Amino acid sequence: MDVTQKILYSSLMHISTISQKEENAYWSEGICDLSQLWEFLYSEERLFNDLPPDQISKSIEDISNGRTDEIITELSKKSGSKDFYRVAYSYPEDVMFLDIETTGLSQMYHYVTLIGWMINGSYNYWLPGMDNSIFLDTFKRVKMIVTFNGVKFDCPFIKKTFNHLEVSVKPNMDLMYLCRSFDYTKGQKNIEREMGFKRPDEISVCNGKEAIALWYKFLFGDNSALNKLIAYNFYDILGMLFILDHVFFKHIYGKIFPKAGSPSCFFSTAYKNNNSIDSAVASGIRDYVKQNISNFDMKKLSSAANYKIVGIDLAGVINKTSKTGICLLHGQIASTEIVEDNDDILDYIQKTSPDIISIDAPLSLPNGRKTVYNDDPNRENAGIIRFCERVLKKRGVNVYPALIDSMQELTKRGMELSQILRKFGYPVIECFPGAAQDVLQLPRKRTDETLLKTGLLRLGIYGDFENKKVFHDELDAITASLVGQFFIAEYYEAIGIMEENDLIIPGVKKIKPQYDIIIGITGPIAAGKTTTAQYLSNKGYKYYRYSQVLKDILEEKNKSVDRQSLQEVGWEMFSNGRQYELNKKLEKQILGGRRMVIDGLRHYEDYTYWKERSFRRFFLFFIDTDYNLCSSRYRKTNPGEDYKKAVNHPVEAEVAGLKRHADYIINNNGNIDDLHTQIESISGNIS
Repeated sequence: MDVTQKILYSSLMHISTISQKEENAYWSEGICDLSQLWEFLYSEERLFNDLPPDQISKSIEDISNGRTDEIITELSKKSGSKDFYRVAYSYPEDVMFLDIETTGLSQMYHYVTLIGWMINGSYNYWLPGMDNSIFLDTFKRVKMIVTFNGVKFDCPFIKKTFNHLEVSVKPNMDLMYLCRSFDYTKGQKNIEREMGFKRPDEISVCNGKEAIALWYKFLFGDNSALNKLIAYNFYDILGMLFILDHVFFKHIYGKIFPKAGSPSCFFSTAYKNNNSIDSAVASGIRDYVKQNISNFDMKKLSSAANYKIVGIDLAGVINKTSKTGICLLHGQIASTEIVEDNDDILDYIQKTSPDIISIDAPLSLPNGRKTVYNDDPNRENAGIIRFCERVLKKRGVNVYPALIDSMQELTKRGMELSQILRKFGYPVIECFPGAAQDVLQLPRKRTDETLLKTGLLRLGIYGDFENKKVFHDELDAITASLVGQFFIAEYYEAIGIMEENDLIIPGVKKIKPQYDIIIGITGPIAAGKTTTAQYLSNKGYKYYRYSQVLKDILEEKNKSVDRQSLQEVGWEMFSNGRQYELNKKLEKQILGGRRMVIDGLRHYEDYTYWKERSFRRFFLFFIDTDYNLCSSRYRKTNPGEDYKKAVNHPVEAEVAGLKRHADYIINNNGNIDDLHTQIESISGNIS
């Protein structure tokens, strides 16, 4: 091997005592390669330099024998990877140009669909389910890889795919950063166009979004889509060769690096993509993906099949052009509509009477915020993004902050609508269909809405959307309702903090529930709620009361505690829209408990709160007692007080309406033994 023909022979900076600035100084003095540096070492100036002779001679020997590990390490210390071109153009036969395709950006939820690479003009690829030994063996033997944004994107995905492969230690010349140092700051395809690289017409408009669509088209039966995806990847890599040559020969060679050696171009117009997928191999890939990646068993949601769920893809503004998609999902059957304003939504809800509603819109403010608008006095400290959005961002899921300018009206509408629905007694959860689709390996609507429709059908969801033209808002509404099924079946993750709202996303594993059983007790004053709750307490349930929370609030204000003051502070919180705050105060007391009984639910929002916290594990008991009997009992324990006045206080107004939401109605018109017998029978059914 003629060492003098390697441009690395003219590189001096990999000598430990030579900085980049000193290297330039040597070059300007005519010392342009390692031999000349050696001669200078033993010249009359010898006493005035600290050059290590052993390292220079070893460097020449290493270059001659193709040993580059120590050279790359030294270059990396001084200039990162931007000078790795010195190694690349010295040993082109040992450089792997590498590019991957994925189903999205999240390393947590998405996966690699294709790895393509090129060495010496020879292109190859790997797909899920194929033998990976060729790729792994090739990767391990090359001196370095060349990527575009590979440090942040390709390499982490590859590491996840082959968890025994340490891609982070392989020298990587990331062209994105090399290009930036020469003021090419746009994405790869824009840089290609700026430099004059042309792709074939059938590939020219293909981008990352289209690449995702091609993969799903292939999974859904179109082999030609995979061939196009392979071609797209091939030209991504060919474009990288072109970019590196352009930067090197136009901006580096003979300009900031001496014109020495005999480097040849990586790019050649002779390179052609002649790869196509065999139908048998294609079938094997589909089977592998189905069994090992997209394999959630929808039968796991069977416990949610009997519940009716409404999903809403809420529009931020209400006008003739905005579209809110709405869906009723019952079992596997979905029906969808487009609605306009909140009245339309409420009419739909009243007509369908769902058990729970799942809304695609932020339903809470960042902790500390009071309004959605930028003039909020706490904006600077509390910010515009919630905990759940930060978590999804870290996971690589593209989600907008709740209070970014373009989201403010949507957040306001979502919060107002959810409060209205809860006041009607409908539990509401917040979802994000995009994240749900990522978890369930469904193509997002912005990838290709027809593919999303196909994906939902293949998942086992059917309905009128199959044969009618639907807007993408309706497909997201289907996804939102599907999140409701995952929530009910306890295959979900709740992302949030108590001061904000939980965002619900599907989970592939069943959760360990926070609570085993929560029993809520409601009914008129003196109906026997406390007697029922105390009996359950004696049976092992931890006993909690709303009145205790209200008592704590009164005591903090140094106010007296009696029935009237408890009713007044309860009404104050409810009428000021703080009922959920009251429930959160109560829940803070019971965190860590497994079996609880809660005495004193009075409002629809009490019912919806606990349904949203633990849907199928929350049971509402309504103690149904004759009015006159209640009045008689009340007078015995509260002599001189007016039962009619107490029971007609505004804070008691919704109690009777809670009866229709009760899981169990207990008749307490008999003796105590009758009451205990009913409680025993019911608790035996739910334990």
